Amino acid sequence: MTEITIAAALETAIARLSAVGVDTPKMDARILLCHSADLEMANVIIDPYVVLGEKDLEKFEALVVRREKREPVSHLIGEREFWSLPFIVTADVLDPRPASETLIETALDHMRDCPEPLSILDLGTGSGCLLIAVLSELPGASGVGIDCSEAALTIARQNAEKNSVDDRATFVSSSWGNAVSGSFDLILSNPPYIADPERGDLEPEVAIYEPASALFAGEDGLSAYREIAPEIYRLLTSNGIAAIECGRGQMASVIKILGDAGLQHIETRCDFDGVERCGVFGR
Repeated sequence: MTEITIAAALETAIARLSAVGVDTPKMDARILLCHSADLEMANVIIDPYVVLGEKDLEKFEALVVRREKREPVSHLIGEREFWSLPFIVTADVLDPRPASETLIETALDHMRDCPEPLSILDLGTGSGCLLIAVLSELPGASGVGIDCSEAALTIARQNAEKNSVDDRATFVSSSWGNAVSGSFDLILSNPPYIADPERGDLEPEVAIYEPASALFAGEDGLSAYREIAPEIYRLLTSNGIAAIECGRGQMASVIKILGDAGLQHIETRCDFDGVERCGVFGR
């Protein structure tokens, strides 16, 4: 068998991924090689002429083939980083996005000086990334994650344990807040907000491999906000806040929808791309 080095394997993989339209072929190839050969990224960069073993090459080839079909890297390696924490990711949950960290920053800015204990509700928890990230920063808080998908809740529970907050996190199957009572100091939600007609505009990584129920929200992309608005009003404490994620160009509509349910708009936060990403609301 011909000996194949790190550099040669990467060169071939990068060319193949580029040919099928992958946006970040070099990064993806490096991540997949590190995962396949149990290497650190520094080794891949510093020692490019190390010869790879046959089994490592076979694993790498299998992952490259799947990536050529535009399966997300997070699904291939089973993990995605969010708020500098590791999260298990599968096709049953939405991939945590950096833009959603805007909700965490906003929530912490509002909650850090509040008297403990604090109660948190995450509507549509998915992987649990929002709730778990906030709990990791607020040791005096506990929370409930809601999702209608049992498969997603299984992943969320695993992630809570993985990040050592499982003693303060409970996950419940429900259609939004229907199975929830009581009141919460902080409500988080990243609901589906892509309009159904935009389905054809999405990258294959999203359109094919992520759960449609976590992505699409009717003809105008706003149906989930209409459902959760009265639930947020009912479940939010009088001094609490809700941090709600929005899609590009949706903030004004979301403010109107939540306002009609009795909620007051407190502020809007932009993500790192300047998109109005997080709306903050109170009663």
